[in-house]
Amino acid sequence: MGKRLRTGVTAALRTAHASAMGMKMAAHLLALTADGGVPLFSRSIGDLKTNCICLKAAESSFNEKTSDNLPFTHIGTLNAIHLYSRLRGGELQTAITVGSKILWRVFHNSVILILATSEDATSDSHLFHLLDNIFAAMVMMVGVDSLQNIRNVDHLKRELRICFFLVDHLLQQLDQDMATVSDLTGTVDCLLCTESPTLQNYLTAFVNLANTSYGCLMVRGKVAVATKKWWSLAGQEMALLSVFVNTYPKTTSREVSIYLPNSCPMVCNKLVTLQLTQGVEVCVLCGPVPSLNQLEEEGSKLWKGAYQLLKSVSSLHPHNFPSSIVIDRNILGFILIHREHQSSLCSVQPLEGDTIKLKDRKCVSLRRRQEILRALYKLAVGIYFPAPEDVNDGANVKNTEDKTSHGKHSSQELYICTEHHKCYVLQSELHQLYILFSVTVPTYAMRSVAHRTMKILTRNKLCVL
Repeated sequence: MGKRLRTGVTAALRTAHASAMGMKMAAHLLALTADGGVPLFSRSIGDLKTNCICLKAAESSFNEKTSDNLPFTHIGTLNAIHLYSRLRGGELQTAITVGSKILWRVFHNSVILILATSEDATSDSHLFHLLDNIFAAMVMMVGVDSLQNIRNVDHLKRELRICFFLVDHLLQQLDQDMATVSDLTGTVDCLLCTESPTLQNYLTAFVNLANTSYGCLMVRGKVAVATKKWWSLAGQEMALLSVFVNTYPKTTSREVSIYLPNSCPMVCNKLVTLQLTQGVEVCVLCGPVPSLNQLEEEGSKLWKGAYQLLKSVSSLHPHNFPSSIVIDRNILGFILIHREHQSSLCSVQPLEGDTIKLKDRKCVSLRRRQEILRALYKLAVGIYFPAPEDVNDGANVKNTEDKTSHGKHSSQELYICTEHHKCYVLQSELHQLYILFSVTVPTYAMRSVAHRTMKILTRNKLCVL
């Protein structure tokens, strides 16, 4: 089974955990052309305090919700540092200052993404994964050809504005309303429901109506059922499609031209979404025929008989799994990942009727539960568990950090104890389970509860989990 940490975590990990729990994501993102260093766009989130001289002077250029351009001199300095290393035969990937970290990543020798963010003592693999996702979001909205062969920079700048919703959401690193984790794990968020066989039949009929094989039913940003072809998409593609549907302004129907970053980044596809009821949307990837009006008309007739089922499935949020699945009452939240099927189940309110009393300092708010679970994942993966391989084959650089150390650590389980909560991580051949416990659970009981919870959640064949 490998090594299990019987004495908690090391002092370094405790320090990292405290650091990650105490700060919110803050970052500056720059996108530039690789050949001339011409800025394509810049985005910002949070309030980044950094000692990097070229960024310190520009902190006032940003605010939390908008992203004004950095002065060109500061952008040029960041690009020049990277360019100098390349001219010297090196490849600069990261630089660390007091309390902050800067990363550079080149894609297709045409676009450079530069990320300056707060230092949280976790593996760089998560930030490289974030940059991969951001570039994939750019590809999804404008196609890889526009980014590989930049003919008109001003035109590309205008085109890239459509991806700002996605980029900002990825930089936020937290979805307070939906409690999704796909952007972090590279898997698609799922929802377990007993109605899935019946809903699968309705979905099959709808995708046949749309003359396609790619479709899914999405409940508040999480996939309830999907076709086999949809599951055959890369985990990054499914995750970004879910983020897109979840992030962009809600409408009763939507038709958008997109590219699949891994499957067909050169060919444009049509993404159609129809809102069936509050928080429930059906999504298909299809061709130009049938039209959106036809799908709206025929789809409303087809899904009319499933209204009560859809309403029942929608009510599962934020529980995200049926009440027939009973887990330990000391569990405040969890993330279950199926690594082979690239799917995940996350719940920060696993107990029905769970009330959060914020005045009681021993209680943990729903937002705080999300923050803790995400920080737990970032601390475990890349330090004790192998980090997922880079998903973007187009990047010129690959993150090799910690790959040599994976052979030294074969940990399968670890736990963390703090003043207000406890955490346990369990890894099996196919699954990873990250659990947030209340502080009242005995430390010796966490392992048995974690193993029992893993069996309960994985033995129910309600989803690909």
